[in-house]
Amino acid sequence: MRRRAVRIAVALFTNVWLADRGAGAAEQPPIDVNPNRPTFATPALTTQVGVAELEFGLQRTLLRDGGTAAFTPYLLKLGVLKRLELRVGGNGILRLAEGGTPPATGYADTTFGVQWCYLKDGPGGVDQAVQLTWKDPTASAARGLGSGEPDTTLMVIFSRDIAAFHVDINALETWLGEPPATGGGTARQTSATVSVSRTLDARWSVTAELYTIGPSPAGARVVSNLWCAAYKVSPRLVLDGGVDVGLSHGAQKISLFAGLTVGVARFRHPAAR
Repeated sequence: MRRRAVRIAVALFTNVWLADRGAGAAEQPPIDVNPNRPTFATPALTTQVGVAELEFGLQRTLLRDGGTAAFTPYLLKLGVLKRLELRVGGNGILRLAEGGTPPATGYADTTFGVQWCYLKDGPGGVDQAVQLTWKDPTASAARGLGSGEPDTTLMVIFSRDIAAFHVDINALETWLGEPPATGGGTARQTSATVSVSRTLDARWSVTAELYTIGPSPAGARVVSNLWCAAYKVSPRLVLDGGVDVGLSHGAQKISLFAGLTVGVARFRHPAAR
C-alpha cells in the first residue's frame, strides 16, 4: 500500500509538470494559492481551476504521557473544475516515540478526497462547501503508526470574509474502521472547528483556531487551540509557522509546526475544453 501511494503521488507530480511545460506561450492568469494549512479548519473556496497546489510542513508534538511524535504533513490539491478539487494528503513520514516502547518510524496513512464549493457568496456572504475523504490505511498497525483500517469523513464547510477578517467553520463526521480483533465494523466520531484569520498587511496574516475531535475507541476527546502566522512571499508561495496547545486531557501537550503552500504548476488552461 505504501508503494502504491508513492506511485500515485509521483504520477500526479509528473503529469502536472509535463502539462505545465507543454502549455504553450498563450497568456495565462497568475497562480494564486489558497492555503488550507496549517489549521485544522478548511476554507470553502477551492483551488484555482487547472492548478496543482502543494502544501508541505514539518511538525513536532509533545504528548501528555511524555512521548513525542514528528511527521511531515502534506496535501496535493488539483483544481479540476471551477469549484471542485481533488485532494491527496497525509502525515508523510511519521516517527512515534511513546513512553515505555521503542520509537517507530514509517509512512503514515494516506487520504484521498474531493471538495465541492456548491455555493459562493450565499446568504450573509457565506461560502459553503462539502468535502468527502477516504483514508487508505498505509501506516503500519503492527508498529503502532495507524489503525490498519480505512476511515471515511464527511465535512461541511462555511467561510466568510468580514473586512480584514476571514472565518472558517467546519463540522465533521467520521466513520472509523474498527480492527477485527475489537469486533470490526465502524465507530462514529464527531469533530468541529472555528478558525479566524486577520490580514495585517499585504504580506502578513495571523490566525487563531479552536477545535475539538470527538472521542473514539482509541482515545479521549481532543480540545485544542492553535495560533499561527503566515507570510505571503508571492501570490504563488505562502510560508507559515505556529503552535498548537492542547486544552483537554486527550489532546497533545504542545505542537510546533512550520510549512508552506506553493502553486506547483498549471495542468490545464482555464479556457481549455
